Amino acid sequence: MKNLFLFLFFVAYASFAIAQDNDSTSVKRKNVFKFLPVNIPFQSNSFEYERMINAKNSFTLGIGLANQQSLIGKYGIDASSDLNSAVLGTSHIRVAFRHYGGGKRNLPRGFYIEPYVKYQKITGSGSVQNTDPNNPYSGKLDIDLNTMNFGFQLGAQFLIAKRVTLDFYFLGLEAGVMSGNVTATSDQLSQVDNLKSKVEDAISNLPTFIGDKLTVTQPTSSQINVKASSVPYPWLRGGISIGIAF
Repeated sequence: MKNLFLFLFFVAYASFAIAQDNDSTSVKRKNVFKFLPVNIPFQSNSFEYERMINAKNSFTLGIGLANQQSLIGKYGIDASSDLNSAVLGTSHIRVAFRHYGGGKRNLPRGFYIEPYVKYQKITGSGSVQNTDPNNPYSGKLDIDLNTMNFGFQLGAQFLIAKRVTLDFYFLGLEAGVMSGNVTATSDQLSQVDNLKSKVEDAISNLPTFIGDKLTVTQPTSSQINVKASSVPYPWLRGGISIGIAF
């Protein structure tokens, strides 16, 4: 999968680099470096670099760096006496081609359509421990997932004082597949058996095109594993970025 992604990256870059336009002199700023604050709640510090390749088209490379911070006290996850840790982080690489509509003056700005491909990595962990002598237990959860996504988005980019960009991407439709593992471990064997049964029941209630892609196993008596194999899912994309054009 990674080799395919790299191949698409270099093919796209080579193709767009040679697609020069005779009206390229109308491009006032050919480079934009952007920060995407909307990805912070997803535990990611995300940046994009946009390069104008002619007066109407550009190439974008986006990178998200995982920000492994605690989730305790956020998103409805309350700190409890037995919850020791809960962290999550996402990272990604996104390659896109952008076509601007309208005129060809003072770009990069205006309404645009942008098809893209994106690879994403999701990692996380959590642990619980109850020291109550009447019911002591401990356990942990590990998440290791990756997704491959294809989609397009509509948006509008504005130039302020010829240098600052505001990029609103207000309609993005995305289709992806998810693979990876979620592993739960507990030192109470009865809890493991009960959890395995509940997970299997939950999967059985899912649509078959999703449930058939999930496999529950018990590698050891104290551990269960849920393996996802190319689980399809839709996604919506929208937000804002702020950047510097040069």
